[in-house]
Amino acid sequence: MKGQLIKQHRKFKDMTLEELADGICSVSYLSKIENNTISASKEMYRLLGEKLNIHLENLNEEFDDEIYEKLIKWHESIQLKNTPLMEKLHKECKDLLNYNQNIELSNLFKVIHSRFQLTTKEEPLTKKVTKELHDVMSQSSTEYRFLYYKTLGLNYFFQFQYERAVNNFQFAEEMMNKLPNQDFELYYHLSLTYSRLLMFIESNYYADMAIEGYQKSLNYSKVTDCTMISAINYNFLGAHRVAERLFLNMLQGAGQYLGKFEESIVHHNLGYIYICLDKYEQSIEHLQTALILKEENNISPVSTLYLLAKVYHCKQDKGRSWDFINQGKAKAAEEKDIRYIHKFHILKSVLEGTTKEDTFVKKLENEILPEFLSLNEFSDYKKYLKFLGDIYYEKRMYKKCAQLFKEANRYRRFMLEKSP
Repeated sequence: MKGQLIKQHRKFKDMTLEELADGICSVSYLSKIENNTISASKEMYRLLGEKLNIHLENLNEEFDDEIYEKLIKWHESIQLKNTPLMEKLHKECKDLLNYNQNIELSNLFKVIHSRFQLTTKEEPLTKKVTKELHDVMSQSSTEYRFLYYKTLGLNYFFQFQYERAVNNFQFAEEMMNKLPNQDFELYYHLSLTYSRLLMFIESNYYADMAIEGYQKSLNYSKVTDCTMISAINYNFLGAHRVAERLFLNMLQGAGQYLGKFEESIVHHNLGYIYICLDKYEQSIEHLQTALILKEENNISPVSTLYLLAKVYHCKQDKGRSWDFINQGKAKAAEEKDIRYIHKFHILKSVLEGTTKEDTFVKKLENEILPEFLSLNEFSDYKKYLKFLGDIYYEKRMYKKCAQLFKEANRYRRFMLEKSP
């Protein structure tokens, strides 16, 4: 076990065998120590430990169940985003592992610590950290591999790399199936990531699995989060009545578990549903509520301002529509929200009746659509491909129209092929 520890710390410090062995022993002798084919003297371990800045003398390498349980509690506190508890357990686990150098426990600490960093710093892991985590895979337990893939999936999710995120979550699920317990948070993250990839059936499948688990553990806040994902998915699928029922149930039955942010999302989505159902007054009522909640709680109002502009356009109230377009454009520009800058530009052109003009068509085709795709705004990308196709159809440019609809359908198939 000491050999594994030496090898691991040498790699963490990006040292070669030659660099560590220099002045202490031969490279071949160090290689044998690292591979546990020989046991070195206490003096040899002392010298190697000093160079690596670790203690190898009188080393406790036994697996300690108490430390293991504390590590698991630390991970649970991170999942719950209980900041005071996760900070406290981080220090306790770190202190305990100063006196215990069991490889399995040390590795678990490292991978949980990476999740801790993701949660507290809210920024991607460094290449150095991900390399360190990967380097110990060959000597790691199934539980480590599960946490590794799950953490890596979260890392990619936070970078909007949803395909890479879902691939790692799938590997995590494979590892989890070899463990005695299920992790419902993994199902939640799979559901959320599939939703971002517009793979709504897969998303709802995992949302249902997460809801079942969270209900058993009485975690009704997470049940609400998963129900929110399902309802939004049904909205995208066009099943507006089903989505409406879920959102209304959230307001009535789960209201105590809704924060102001979540409540604003529910009202915003109900506003969208009622636009689709041509119930404009109900739509305005919910959108106004969403707008008030967002403004009172310092939440960006841009998306709701857009829907308000749209609903008044549907009501043929151009004056009110222009009011919200101007408010939304200014706010989107202030927040540098590229997606809604473009969406307001398109809606503005629709109101002005300039969508067939060459300037608008070129901007939509050569600037807006590529940026929607680069932003991973897949729904907008497909929607406005078809919108542009309709424009070319009206211009009697049928070949160009066919190409755009083909691209929209091709992209849909491409996304479906990502399904496991």
